[in-house]
Amino acid sequence: MHDLSRSISAVWASTLRNPDRSQYQDFTSAVKWISALVDFTLMAPYRSHTPDTLSYMESYLQTFHRTKVIFLEFRTLKATRAQANRQDRELRELMADQRAKEVRHRTVAHRRRLADQDRVERSDRRADLIRRENHFNSMKMHYLTHFASHVRSFGSISMYSTEIGELAHKDQIKDGYRRSNKNEAARQILSHYGRQHALGIRLQTIEALSKVESVIVVEDSGMEMPTVRSHSTPRRVLKARMKNTSRLTKLCTALDIYYSNMMTEILRFIRQTAADDRGLPADPAELGLLPVEGFAQLGIPVPDFQETDRVQIDRARSTGTKAFRHGGSRNNWVSVQTGGEANYGDLRGPMVARLLALFKIRNILSEAAAVHRPALGGILDLINGGTFHIHSRHIRVGNRINS
Repeated sequence: MHDLSRSISAVWASTLRNPDRSQYQDFTSAVKWISALVDFTLMAPYRSHTPDTLSYMESYLQTFHRTKVIFLEFRTLKATRAQANRQDRELRELMADQRAKEVRHRTVAHRRRLADQDRVERSDRRADLIRRENHFNSMKMHYLTHFASHVRSFGSISMYSTEIGELAHKDQIKDGYRRSNKNEAARQILSHYGRQHALGIRLQTIEALSKVESVIVVEDSGMEMPTVRSHSTPRRVLKARMKNTSRLTKLCTALDIYYSNMMTEILRFIRQTAADDRGLPADPAELGLLPVEGFAQLGIPVPDFQETDRVQIDRARSTGTKAFRHGGSRNNWVSVQTGGEANYGDLRGPMVARLLALFKIRNILSEAAAVHRPALGGILDLINGGTFHIHSRHIRVGNRINS
């Protein structure tokens, strides 16, 4: 749900990007509604709050309630729909009885005109009933108004999240059951979780000791044992090795990329690299002979928000034309640092690109036989210089014409 909330606002704004004059007001309200809901959802689970963040949450919630009326017509419940159908049926029978009592000598055009008037009247009454009965008065909608006051009284909302119990069910029961032989599984699940818990406590103790002091004193022995810091900076890791990608030609075939385009981008990268740092040959023939390994996933460590000493692994995937988890292909959008803070408007340096290829290439023609880990991406062009759109509050991008 968290990942969905980060992307649905942009998808929504892109879908409603070109309204006509009659739709402009409704589309603007819809974009404000989804933006306020997303901002509130992303800010609510902060581990710590300030008066400013709580005021932001309240402001987002007020915008949400002010613009939600645009979706009122889609909040028809089953009971309301049944009541509207019953009213329409009774009204149709009443109109039929009235027409039967009136003069029968009418032309076909006159009868058709009367039928159209009856149909319009029934439709208007149905819409009035639905508009009158529809509402947003649900418990979930009411809970949102208490978030800020609960944070002031009890602390962060994430402490009361039900995800903790769901993750515990997975870690404590499901993983242990998969590793058992399915014979008296309960005993094996408890044993497996006990070992995992004990090892986790031991690792946390060692890490805490290594942060406090550089020496651990072993009791009753008088010995001092230096510690080695285990919390080094995490690196980006390539995973999910692809088959039949031993050369650049095979890699391009597997990913459905033109070999000429791949070679052009690699040569451009080599030319832009300083002469002392170049580790790949600038000859296309030699590049084509170097061994290559293709990968479908790159693990990128990202510092956790509000706890920068912890990192979360963001998985960027590039499967080419191959399906990902029985679905379509997966080639993620990534942010590429290509300039300084003064470049690209409100983006302040990075550009948006679609990940097209992840691979390793080893220069066996050199003595060091160094391994390089390049990535190929299709960079998008910025619209309006990368400034925020005044109504959608998003930065608009588009495909490059000469790409």
